[in-house]
Amino acid sequence: MRAVVLKDFGGVENLAYMEWPEPSPQEGEVKIRVRVASVNPTDYKARKGGNEGKTPLVLGRDVAGLIDSVGRGVRGFKPGDEVMAYLPRFGEDGGNGYAEFVCVPEEFVVHKPRKLSFAEAAAVPLVALTAYEAVVMKARFDKGDSAFVAGASGGVGTLAVQMLRHLGASPILATAGSETSAAYLREKLGIQAGHIVRYGGLSVEEVAAKVQAANGGNRVKVAVDLVGRDMKRVCLRVVDYWGHVASIASDPNNPIPQIFTTQPEGLFWKSCSFHAVFLRTPVRGGGRPYFAQFKKNLLHIREWLETGALKPPQVTEVGPLNAQNVGRAHLMLEDGHTQGKLVLPVG
Repeated sequence: MRAVVLKDFGGVENLAYMEWPEPSPQEGEVKIRVRVASVNPTDYKARKGGNEGKTPLVLGRDVAGLIDSVGRGVRGFKPGDEVMAYLPRFGEDGGNGYAEFVCVPEEFVVHKPRKLSFAEAAAVPLVALTAYEAVVMKARFDKGDSAFVAGASGGVGTLAVQMLRHLGASPILATAGSETSAAYLREKLGIQAGHIVRYGGLSVEEVAAKVQAANGGNRVKVAVDLVGRDMKRVCLRVVDYWGHVASIASDPNNPIPQIFTTQPEGLFWKSCSFHAVFLRTPVRGGGRPYFAQFKKNLLHIREWLETGALKPPQVTEVGPLNAQNVGRAHLMLEDGHTQGKLVLPVG
């Protein structure tokens, strides 16, 4: 088969569209003929060598396509089924989504929602599962509680805002780094203009003050950090007493001891909780006993998509799957101002 292969860690010039061994499904796995592959920030970070592994490898963490064949013991799928799949990284691999075929345990696969195109379905699994863990599994709030999302215009943010709204959070506040992002938040996600905070050129303290001002002078019950660094500090400042901060950004150089203090950005200062979200760690560290939770979450997400409670992220087709288009998508994401998700049709 053909795949976009990362020959060595580094720049996009290390990507090559070439022949690659076609996989066969093992016990409990399905083989998917990929129709559309999605691109995520974790891909370019892995390309640079930030997520361990060894080269050559194939990146790509979610896809949509057709079941080609199934391994022994698989009962829920048959050849020809339209599906979408999350592709965890197992061992040294990179996810394997930038290819014509991919094999993955059936727990990470669900039937494609009928209302969604293959491009829309490919854009869902990784970001929706991440948002679901942050908002549904980790953040605890009651209907009518306020929420703040830092990084709401990206793929994860798009789903996180919708989940918060569906579960009753109100108002929902968000940051925007540009007018394009602000327009996306207003027009695509329905966030009121008065609840969008522009942060360009402002300090952490100034952004936090604007967030609270947009919330009627009050702190928020839930703060979701999808950016890290200074935005994590903003979240810690604006979260309310007994509130919850959920973050998907690990920030290796963040001064962790300061977070666990009684200072303004410390958890003890407001007796609040901090929830770390790293989607693939239960897969790599815990193994198969933990796979069922992913299936449960994906089925819930699929139900919401079918009923219209959730809509997929806005998708931009960069072009057919090849090394040049994958590289272009990576650079677009590295620029940091992409709304929704980038996808690549395959074949």
